[in-house]
Amino acid sequence: MDARISAPLLSRVKSWQLVGLGLSGWCTLYSIAILTWGASSNVIGNAQGGCFAVTMTLASLETRRYRKGMPAPVGSLEWAGGVPTEHLNQTLARVMQKDEFRVEPCAPTDGEMGFGVRAVNAGRTMIFETGRWQEPVIDLPHAKTTEENRKKARADLAIIVSAGQPDDAAQTFVKTRPVKFLIGKELKALFTADKPPRKKV
Repeated sequence: MDARISAPLLSRVKSWQLVGLGLSGWCTLYSIAILTWGASSNVIGNAQGGCFAVTMTLASLETRRYRKGMPAPVGSLEWAGGVPTEHLNQTLARVMQKDEFRVEPCAPTDGEMGFGVRAVNAGRTMIFETGRWQEPVIDLPHAKTTEENRKKARADLAIIVSAGQPDDAAQTFVKTRPVKFLIGKELKALFTADKPPRKKV
């Protein structure tokens, strides 16, 4: 539980910022001690500032440790490097047709919002966002924009297609919205499933 709460903060803060905050905190507390306690200010100021600086230094080490444990998102994009967005859209359309969805042409405004495929089944419309599919991270602003665009496109469900991974904030956001992810192995498997079987000689 603690890891989930601290992870987004640690991913945004840089080590040098924490060390800088520690040093500036030391100077601030030392100055306050000089103005407040007079003769004993030297010991009190150093004690307060030292504790603050040590805390920030330990936090910077924790930030480095957390980042080392994070998987590099760039690696997940290697397989997608040579795949154009148009090919992705065609693959998605064929897969949806196999699953008995009716694929409809996207309106020009849908394309401007990054949507590439629109599929309908039993009166429900799904729309696939493929315009940013090669970005390494799906962040919260991306997820919020997709939800707003889904409403404009009058779709029941929006699916963010990405070779990258969503961050914690984006995952939390989509839990209560009609927005889903098609990412990673699941996305890669679509390309494999869409390939025609090899003919035996």
